[in-house]
Amino acid sequence: MKQIMFNKDEVICRKGEIGSCMYCIRKGSVAVYSDYGAAGARKLAELKEGDFFGEMELIENEPRSATVVALCDGTLLDEITENTFLDYFEHDPVKVFMILQQLSARLRKTTKDYLEVCHAICDVEDLPEDAPMDPELRARLMAIQEEYMMLSMSGLRFY
Repeated sequence: MKQIMFNKDEVICRKGEIGSCMYCIRKGSVAVYSDYGAAGARKLAELKEGDFFGEMELIENEPRSATVVALCDGTLLDEITENTFLDYFEHDPVKVFMILQQLSARLRKTTKDYLEVCHAICDVEDLPEDAPMDPELRARLMAIQEEYMMLSMSGLRFY
């Protein structure tokens, strides 16, 4: 398996690039950004040793959905290609299970967020048209709107 080292602030992959691999963080940490380098850039996630990223591009063969940047010197990544990933099934099923656990956690969070949006929409629809909005409901909607804006600007599907 190929290992790649990055220094602090070095771009590992850019949003929009075609990717054919995913990465597992062996040492160090990375940040996932929307619109990296632009005025409206936002840090969407910070990943540490044992975490992975780029799985959507490897599995779906779609362009990268975010820019990932090393947070410290000596960040060491395992580059996982389709062949490497298939080898895991035979030689390192524990690694496959860890990847599936992280994917499940990300899907669980996405599902939780989606259900929160659905509940908030139902609460708004239940209000009489001329009724003032409850401050707690307004706060929930504002938080959802902020998260939605962040995700829609980034194009991310899991963060």
